[in-house]
Amino acid sequence: MYEKFFGFSERPFQLVPNPTYLFLSKSHEEALAHLTYAVSQGDGFVKITGEVGTGKTTLCRVFLDNLDDQTEAAYILNPMLSAADLLKAINDEFDIPSDADESRPLIDTLNAFLMEKKREGKQVILLIDEAQNLSRDVLEQLRLLSNLETNTSKLLQIILVGQPELREKLDSHELRQLSQRITLSCHLKPLDFRETGEYIRHRIRIASRKMGVRFTRSAHRAIYRYSGGIPRLINIVCDRAMLTAYGLNKHKISGYIAREAIRELAGKGDTGVFGRYGKTGLILGLILLMAGASVFYFPRHSGTTDGATPPTQPSSVTPPETASPPGHLLEDTAKNANQKADITPGLPHEKPATEQKTESAAPAVAHLAPASETAVPPVTPPAEASPRSDAREPEPAARPAPPPVRDLGNFLSRMELAPSRRTALRAAITPWQTYVDIKASLDHIEDDPTFFRLAARQNTFSLQRVRGDLNQLIMLNLPTVLTLYPEGSDVPGYLALTGADTETLILSDGRQTVVAGPEELNRFWSGVAYTPWKNFLGITGTIPRNASADSIITLKMILQDIGFRQIEITPVYNDETRQAVRQIQERNGVTVDGAVGPMTKIILYNEIPSLTIPHLSDARLSASGREGEN
Repeated sequence: MYEKFFGFSERPFQLVPNPTYLFLSKSHEEALAHLTYAVSQGDGFVKITGEVGTGKTTLCRVFLDNLDDQTEAAYILNPMLSAADLLKAINDEFDIPSDADESRPLIDTLNAFLMEKKREGKQVILLIDEAQNLSRDVLEQLRLLSNLETNTSKLLQIILVGQPELREKLDSHELRQLSQRITLSCHLKPLDFRETGEYIRHRIRIASRKMGVRFTRSAHRAIYRYSGGIPRLINIVCDRAMLTAYGLNKHKISGYIAREAIRELAGKGDTGVFGRYGKTGLILGLILLMAGASVFYFPRHSGTTDGATPPTQPSSVTPPETASPPGHLLEDTAKNANQKADITPGLPHEKPATEQKTESAAPAVAHLAPASETAVPPVTPPAEASPRSDAREPEPAARPAPPPVRDLGNFLSRMELAPSRRTALRAAITPWQTYVDIKASLDHIEDDPTFFRLAARQNTFSLQRVRGDLNQLIMLNLPTVLTLYPEGSDVPGYLALTGADTETLILSDGRQTVVAGPEELNRFWSGVAYTPWKNFLGITGTIPRNASADSIITLKMILQDIGFRQIEITPVYNDETRQAVRQIQERNGVTVDGAVGPMTKIILYNEIPSLTIPHLSDARLSASGREGEN
């Protein structure tokens, strides 16, 4: 309703667990670090609890989206099942037979699957959300599943996520055996006042084509007092406050507007225009606004009204959004990539800016609004029309880079190792976007995978950890961070690989370029790399194991657009789709299993020519050109 007025691509405070909007408070960082550490250890139970609306489900989806190809995951969202039904649901998630009605054959099938994955060197996790709804019988069944093991390790890592009632249930005498197996436990806390303001600004930055709205500090105070720092309640009141501001033709959300929105939500009434008249007052106000606009507009124009005209049936409650007609996936994506001038630096530009969306919000059918059609907001006083942006200004342009260094060993011996994680990741992300923000608090995280994953997520990137040889990195063809060990050092340093071909590699710490050959690099490289990448079309989970119908439809539309015209657009992952995926995997040298995980998503996006993606091969050519000119 108010998206055009404030310059949003979509409503920033929707009540859906969208991983793109995850805000990493200190508590959320700790929980995500717990989950990552648990997977690295691979044994025992993990318990994550939090009050209603603290972001548990969003956290789960971010965690699952960032698992690498060496981890298989089953995600159970509705655990109000019997023990046998839960076993069936687990087997379904792992795409293994689940037809048996008895527990024993279901467990035998699961055990065989786990043993096979163990032989392949893969880890398997079971994540159960809303686990406070599990019955005691089901919790006992999970304890028995944790007994599936070899002589040296557990075969299944189990993660329970739920409300505080889960903690109380596990503390009971009857479940003491299960409670004793919990090796890691974490509780998600509400945001504090400072984090509440950062959370509001974070979501506005993600949704904004331009910074067209600002919440004042007094608004933050009112919202924090009302919500207690619970993200879901913050979303509700912020959404209502912007609707109220829209009705008042204001771009600044003041404390007064926030309090009026809260009173409306609380139903107290009789304070101010909206408190006294409630929804009726808002409707009448907007009708009067439209009537005044029509006096100005209709004598001068004929035909239909412009898209900037307020809706003809405004309400204090946002009405359901009208479904847009299906659009062409890649044309929409290409338009989005070409609208960089309308995107705040450092914000994600892969997500289509929707004028109208279906309730399921399938990324594959979102329509873009071309830049020329962006509605012009009503005329406001200068102080309102140009609010001070809360986003940081981009860093000033760097000085011209010095000539490239051609002795990698000597460069590593002189390099300052401590800050190199941060500078290398910045150098890997900069080819994608000029604005890179890495929180200083992340520097205290010792675990490299956790640091890179959280820092990438903070900049709206996914992250893929790659273990292997240089040929695999060259195949992925994306800027990546390499873990390197200087001669005689036990402490690693980090450089970004920003350009490559079969003979020459270009490395960078963000200031200095280093040119090396594959043989020279292999002397120092640990074999571990971290690749930030963009999940442009929001394909979630691993298809078909734990992905939504929307993700399967989006995948099929991609396959059609890159040449597999025979694929039918349905939410079913059939053999024809699997074979198409296997062909792409074989062609690109990744594991051929017909499943669409992070590595396969990367190569699929690389095959879409309309997407703006910085490739190692492109950087190699441009870098060579610059060197030739010097």
